[in-house]
Amino acid sequence: MKKIAYLLLISAVFLAACQQQHLNSKDEQKQSEKKSIETVKTISNVVPYRLKTDELHSVVGFLSEIEVLFIKQDQKGEHLVRYNLLTGKKKTIYSTNDDIIQAFIHPSMKQILIQTASNEKKAKVTILSVEGKPLHHFEVTSSELSIVWNPNNVDLLAFASFSDNFSYKSYVYESKKEQLHEFQSENPFWVWLTDDTLWMNRMSNNPLNGGTLSKVDWRNNKETPLSNHQVVYMNSYKQSTLIVSMDFKREEFQYVLQKGTQKQVWETPAVTNFSQWFVPEVQWLDDQSIITLLPTKSGKIDEEENPFQLVHASIHSVQQIGEMKNYEPIVCSSKGSVCLTGFNYEKVFTTKKFKVKDWLLLQG
Repeated sequence: MKKIAYLLLISAVFLAACQQQHLNSKDEQKQSEKKSIETVKTISNVVPYRLKTDELHSVVGFLSEIEVLFIKQDQKGEHLVRYNLLTGKKKTIYSTNDDIIQAFIHPSMKQILIQTASNEKKAKVTILSVEGKPLHHFEVTSSELSIVWNPNNVDLLAFASFSDNFSYKSYVYESKKEQLHEFQSENPFWVWLTDDTLWMNRMSNNPLNGGTLSKVDWRNNKETPLSNHQVVYMNSYKQSTLIVSMDFKREEFQYVLQKGTQKQVWETPAVTNFSQWFVPEVQWLDDQSIITLLPTKSGKIDEEENPFQLVHASIHSVQQIGEMKNYEPIVCSSKGSVCLTGFNYEKVFTTKKFKVKDWLLLQG
């Protein structure tokens, strides 16, 4: 009996030691990952890259806290190039003879999507690894696609393909199964809410009146109306959502950032662009906070000077990072340490200490 008790005691001590070793190993791995994340600490460390104006197709975004992906074009075709802001080193990871229509980096920064077209009637969608290795592809009989990648699941892609008469068909592509699912939707523009659900804003005849949110179950072709009205913008990432609605009495936007039962609510002056309400793009960060631009006064951003506050917002606070004299689009790294801005994304700024510098020098 004593021998059995002794063996049980030894087993318990051994299991406890193994569990502790496993926990220690996990902690060390996390600390190692944290240490390995290199960031742009000061803007003076950024090495500018010179490129002829006619060689720039577009800047796509960040592949890491220090690497930018852009598309270069020349007589040999179009090329995906990754550029290190700190070392000035560049590497071509993928080339094609077809025209690149648009490109995306998944928020996980594990895959890249490009839409190409060899003619006006057909589009090819190719999903690549960040090293440029082709992973999946499919073709659609339409060159006009509206694409929304599921930010939480790299294997799910929703898109609408448009015809010449502005009619469209709605699909979800499951890359793991390489299956294309067609579904019905009253609106060809969505936001992913869960793997099975898309958010849709059902707009009224007058877009200035905002819309009403619905949930679309794409697997079962089912739409469920929600109680959110006068919505002009919505977005979602992981367990967090952002809804911007219109307060017509005050002529203000109301932002509601929510995670579970926690909320952060704030208001800004409402602005328009080409006769539609305009909400600047929202950049989700890994921790489910956001970086965005907020209008400081009402008006038309396409006709007059209109300053914008650059802010970092979470469910705990809304803090100003800096200010821009006029609207310029932004795209940020996943940790939010650095962002690109400018209509060619030719400028870079740090967020801890807001300073701006040209990283892309276009010539001729």
